[in-house]
Amino acid sequence: MPETVIGIAGLGGLLMVRLLFRWISSRTHVQLVRLRQQGASERVRALPPGSVLFERWADEELRIEIGSNSEAAHG
Repeated sequence: MPETVIGIAGLGGLLMVRLLFRWISSRTHVQLVRLRQQGASERVRALPPGSVLFERWADEELRIEIGSNSEAAHG
């Protein structure tokens, strides 16, 4: 009987550790994406109209065109 209780407690502990790991991993990913987006926003603010910001990461790409040249738009 005590072996069963110890086994169940161990299994419960492992499940809690796994859940905690998933939560920390997800939270870290969200924070990294937020920081990446914040950095891109700051770089966009510093660029003049007509500029293009293109960034590539391992799993995604970002392309932002800042404003437009009125002559090019009607060109």
